Amino acid sequence: MMKKVVIGLIVILLVILGGVFYIGSQAGSIIQKGVVKYGPEVTQTPIALEGVDVSFLAGTAGLSGLVVGNPPGFKSDHAFKVGSVNVAMDVMSVTSDIIHIKEVRIDGADLIYELGSKGNNISKLQKNVQDYMAKFGSSDESAKSFVIDDIYITGTKVQLATDLLGGKGTGLTLPDIHLEDIGKEGDGASGAEVMNKVLGAVNSGLGKIITKDVIKDKLEDVGSKLKGLIK
Repeated sequence: MMKKVVIGLIVILLVILGGVFYIGSQAGSIIQKGVVKYGPEVTQTPIALEGVDVSFLAGTAGLSGLVVGNPPGFKSDHAFKVGSVNVAMDVMSVTSDIIHIKEVRIDGADLIYELGSKGNNISKLQKNVQDYMAKFGSSDESAKSFVIDDIYITGTKVQLATDLLGGKGTGLTLPDIHLEDIGKEGDGASGAEVMNKVLGAVNSGLGKIITKDVIKDKLEDVGSKLKGLIK
């Protein structure tokens, strides 16, 4: 009798472990589908993500080839591009209503700040996110919520462009960003809320380096190029 009980417990344990490892193996595809399906709905721009590599045992995920496109009316190649994003997370939480992310590190991203007749592309991105939040509410019941302990955005290279020529100016570096305790109050933060916080911090950082003198120099450069085309 005791032997049968032990065998039964072992079978149950194996089934549980099998389920756990199955969830872990599917976490990457769940994350990728969420980014490329939900992201564009919020930003109203194309978003591409080449792949997601999840280590179940280490509790980490690596996102590769993330590209956020521009809103309509802007001509530069993209708004934001990064080769890899490193994430430390509770992998099992991917299948729950609230995903717990311990740390996000984005290093060495490429950001193009494009000036146009209707403003700039990064502010427009944030405006699109805010419009989505106003339309659907701060919490979208059909999507996951997030609790994020820390987000670090470091070494972001910024290029200044204009919608006249789509040219890229001298590279600048965005001040490092650290956001913490996102979604810890209440039932987590929606994806739109997370994007809004990140874009708000990015726009704040851009305001420190995209000065009037920098814009003036860029416009003068555009003027010189236009004169060259007319000759």
